[in-house]
Amino acid sequence: MPRIVFQVLWDYIQDGRPIVAYVKNLAHDGRYYWVVALVVAVPGGYLSVRFKPTSPLLAPVEQLYGELKAIESSIESEANDRKAAIAASREALGTSLHALGFSGYDEFMHHVLKVEMQSREAAIRAFVPAVLKPDAANRSAELDSLWATAEMFDKLVEILNILFADLETYVEINKDVGEKSGKVTDTSESLRVSALNGAIEADRLGSKAAGLRPVLDWLRVLSLEITQEGARLAASLVELVRDVDLVVFGLSAAKLQIEMTAQFAHELFDHAYARIASSARIGDGMDQATEGAIGCLTTTSCETVRRALSSLAAIGDRLKTLTESQDKLIASSHSLRPIYLTGKIEMAEGGGPRLATVFKDVGEQLEQTAADLAGLKKRLGELEGHLVRGLAHGARVEDMISHIDSEMNATEPAVL
Repeated sequence: MPRIVFQVLWDYIQDGRPIVAYVKNLAHDGRYYWVVALVVAVPGGYLSVRFKPTSPLLAPVEQLYGELKAIESSIESEANDRKAAIAASREALGTSLHALGFSGYDEFMHHVLKVEMQSREAAIRAFVPAVLKPDAANRSAELDSLWATAEMFDKLVEILNILFADLETYVEINKDVGEKSGKVTDTSESLRVSALNGAIEADRLGSKAAGLRPVLDWLRVLSLEITQEGARLAASLVELVRDVDLVVFGLSAAKLQIEMTAQFAHELFDHAYARIASSARIGDGMDQATEGAIGCLTTTSCETVRRALSSLAAIGDRLKTLTESQDKLIASSHSLRPIYLTGKIEMAEGGGPRLATVFKDVGEQLEQTAADLAGLKKRLGELEGHLVRGLAHGARVEDMISHIDSEMNATEPAVL
């Protein structure tokens, strides 16, 4: 493993931020295995939830890790300077991530978790594990409590699965919104440049373009307003794309943690069931680290879920701002059309071929702006529809978490 990967990992978790990373682990027999690790802070330490990578992303990562390791080994062997080796490796990591199309490690790990979780879902969809259930012959308060805990997390997983099923739609809409945002910015800037070119040409023509001069001035002023409003809208859309990205990451992390907690609860139940069946005490074979683990995992997992739901709610606030900015941009483009038509009428008296080209460009850009805004409005409407549905399921998740909190607080700590 390159040292820089662990350096980045510790940078994140010591700052209180979750991180996802590919980790190559050494097995006891000398072989190795790869995992995708989600690492988060928990009371008194850190939690790593790991699963097998199954997406095509692993291949380029293996190559990248080899390159980073070679950089570090070269510097350490020549200069015996570990800090310099890590610094050089960090720079190479940033360069490689940019070459792969990522702005930085945040964007990369969000993409990793999304893709690997989707690949994992496809792989385990048909897998139905055998689950022990309490029966009349082997019943105890401890066993019933552990079973109730496992069942609660199973139900929470079911609700999260509904939210997770919508994540691909969020991703698709997010990508389209990002592309349309760039088009709105480019078109509004082209409109401003066309208006400026028209004003320059009118100055050159002098009295020949006297009737067109006021029209071109209005065109230039309004096109500048459209450019500025387009820039504000684009900035808000960038924030929206980031917010949706955080939701996808947060819900993926929450699903993974809750599934892990549910599975661990079932393992504790199976262990207790086996001990009772063999007439042993329920606590036999459990170490101190195991006792109380469910309580710790519950707290951590539910915090992750709540952060994800908070990010989901933030999208609603962002959409309200976007609607206002979009309405202003639409109103400005509508105001520009009668001025454009007035200019077309004035052009009939002769404004020269260059001005004719300017007005032709303006007409095309107005049509493109209208098309871009219509497409954007449709996509944002779809996002809002999914958001309403997501928030409804989020409310169910929050109710389930509150129920789990109350049940866990009412349960004897020794059982957990």
